[in-house]
Amino acid sequence: MSLFLTVIVPAYNIEGYIGACLDSLASQWSDDVEILVVDDGSTDKTADIVSSFV
Repeated sequence: MSLFLTVIVPAYNIEGYIGACLDSLASQWSDDVEILVVDDGSTDKTADIVSSFV
């Protein structure tokens, strides 16, 4: 049986950090991981930065 991991990242106006966070998460795991970013209505560029990773 293989394991699957979900990492949930809560986000609100963290445009200065979210790119580095997602880069770090992506570099640590293989395809057996999904990263979910939950944006709570950010008014900065957080959503745009997250979208660039998709």
